[in-house]
Amino acid sequence: MPITSVQRAFHIRRRKNAHVFRNIARLWDIGEKAETYQQILDQLHPWGDIPTLRFDNGLPKFLMLMGVISFLLMFALPHFGFPFALGLFCTIGLFFLAFILYETDDVIEEVIRYLEEKSIETRYHLKFGRIPEHLPLGMSSTLLINQLKNSFPLFNKGSTSNQIPWYASANISDDENHQYPAFIFQYIYIEETHIRDADGDKVTIRRTEKNQWGVFIFETELRGLAVSNLRRDIGFPYEVRWNSSDIQINQHLQIYGIDQLQLVKTLTPALLLRLSDFFKSRKGELIFHSHQNMMCFLGDANLFEVSSKTREIQDISSLRGHLRTFRLKHYEQLCSDLSTFLK
Repeated sequence: MPITSVQRAFHIRRRKNAHVFRNIARLWDIGEKAETYQQILDQLHPWGDIPTLRFDNGLPKFLMLMGVISFLLMFALPHFGFPFALGLFCTIGLFFLAFILYETDDVIEEVIRYLEEKSIETRYHLKFGRIPEHLPLGMSSTLLINQLKNSFPLFNKGSTSNQIPWYASANISDDENHQYPAFIFQYIYIEETHIRDADGDKVTIRRTEKNQWGVFIFETELRGLAVSNLRRDIGFPYEVRWNSSDIQINQHLQIYGIDQLQLVKTLTPALLLRLSDFFKSRKGELIFHSHQNMMCFLGDANLFEVSSKTREIQDISSLRGHLRTFRLKHYEQLCSDLSTFLK
């Protein structure tokens, strides 16, 4: 009977989705309790329960289809009277029932993002939303970000907005295993061009929003040096241009400093070679502060971008495969090149 079939469909759907909700709750618990990257992977295998991470929305989709059919049939009925009212009531009821029964994937995507972020923190030792530990206790992230932005002539590109909304603290090692405190960040700037219309009101004719990613590294030794391969000036106070005797370096890099004599002392052949190697695989700007022991690199490669061999996550097995094989390839490459450059 139709009623029996509907009841059975409700029962099957409720049972399947109950497994999904239990799996989601268990994943949250794993992420909250895990202290290492390997602990997360170990808790995902063996799972010991139905491993699905996909809601059964067959019934809501069927109800939606019936609602569409009911809506179309209304046009074949008289526009007044009981049959039309019944058709309208059925259409509204079917759409409403489909709406309240449909389970979105938002809760699944949220827990996957949480486990992904927790895996990044434990695997790459990145601490999201936190400032480096070597800085004074009680220093707010907002104050630190403002100080850092004001310390380098790289963060005034936007006429409307210059923000660092996403960041993490870390430690980067050189070849001798010396640890440098670091601050990895995303930089977003908005550039707008305005004109005045006939009434004197300001009108935006062009709006450009761009994302860049970079790193501040503390406790470095070099000072007063700026290097770029973007063929544009760095800005004050790095206004003294250096021309190397190596034609290839001059064609590839633009090197600036504060004082000509200081540049002569700083730019040894070994340093020029390391700079050339560092910029071989990337575009960007590298600046050593004029009087503080810190540097900044800013480029277009997304340091937080996750690459994975898993295309679609539908169960615990594919989730574990994603967490086991994902990489922050741009961040890995930057750390590798910095480990050689900072020695």
